[in-house]
Amino acid sequence: MMPDVADDASYVIRSGVGALQRLELLAEICGPATDAFLERNGAERARRFLDVGCGIGAVANRMASAGVPHAVGIDINPEVVAGASDRARRAGSGATFQVAGLDDLGRGDLVDFDVVYVRCVLSHLPDPLPALRSLLAATRPGGLVLVEDVEVGATWSSPAEPALARHLDLYVAAARGIGARPDVGPDLAPGLRSLGATDVTVDVVQPVLRTPQALRIHARTMEAIAGPVLAQGLATTDEFDTLVARLDAWADEPGVVATLPRFVQVGGRRPTG
Repeated sequence: MMPDVADDASYVIRSGVGALQRLELLAEICGPATDAFLERNGAERARRFLDVGCGIGAVANRMASAGVPHAVGIDINPEVVAGASDRARRAGSGATFQVAGLDDLGRGDLVDFDVVYVRCVLSHLPDPLPALRSLLAATRPGGLVLVEDVEVGATWSSPAEPALARHLDLYVAAARGIGARPDVGPDLAPGLRSLGATDVTVDVVQPVLRTPQALRIHARTMEAIAGPVLAQGLATTDEFDTLVARLDAWADEPGVVATLPRFVQVGGRRPTG
């Protein structure tokens, strides 16, 4: 049955405790590409590392375990921060977590980081530029901003699956309906350059889903976008439930291969002048 969606309509993907299963699965799937991105940019050499929109805290914990002395994760959802903190304690991680958002960057203790990292946050905003400016404000002069975000419409499967295509159409329509940017990836590098960032780099990756567990990320994401999809009248409750059930069943079919959205990985340095 469809989850309770009363508080979901203002954000395209549901967050909080109810989304932890999806966040755990997403961290597992995205982990290798994110690890390679961080390693390629020398993030493990940072003394101060900030993970913005940290979710379950996987990236901040990874940095702490790699020897970063001050690894911090922030998220606007107190339940998510509590979950990340508990996860870090159970793992013996030195990472710390606090409730904060983009508007808090560049103030108080959210300043002078060697590396500021964010994944799949800017695509939920109408304009990435103010967010990029905030990320740079939290970075020390010469420090590095690292951003991963998506082109949702570039997701594919083999063989083609109509339920996945419908899910993607609903995701993109729901996101645009609340003013979000599900195709923000290609705009990240020009945005950083326009703000004066130097040494801007761009890479593209697309995680492949090969197991039933990984393929179920699409069913869990369908559940998580219930609020805006139904609030905007993009689908009926019956269609919604049918799509979730079909995506779960499809994940168990032999020979299925699919992807996550295409991810654009962008890095840039805060000017020193």
